[in-house]
Amino acid sequence: MHHPAPPPQSKGCRPVNPDLVDRLQAMVDRRTDAALTEQFGISYNTWRKLIAGEPIRASVLTRLQARIDGLDGRSAR
Repeated sequence: MHHPAPPPQSKGCRPVNPDLVDRLQAMVDRRTDAALTEQFGISYNTWRKLIAGEPIRASVLTRLQARIDGLDGRSAR
C-alpha cells in the first residue's frame, strides 16, 4: 500500500505547546540571535516560529525542552 508523503513543512517538525512558549516569553532576557542562542540554544528564526505558533524541528524542540527544564531547576534552588 502506498502512503502519500507528508507535507514538506511537517517533515520532522512538531507543534509546540503554547504553555512552553509562554514560559519562554516570561524567561527571555533579550531577543537577539546571540542572546537566544546563549539562553535557550535556539536561533532568532526559531524564536520567530515559536511566537508565531509554527512547528519546529523535533530535535530542536527536544533540546529546547531540556534546556528550559534545566533553567527552571536552577531558578528553583
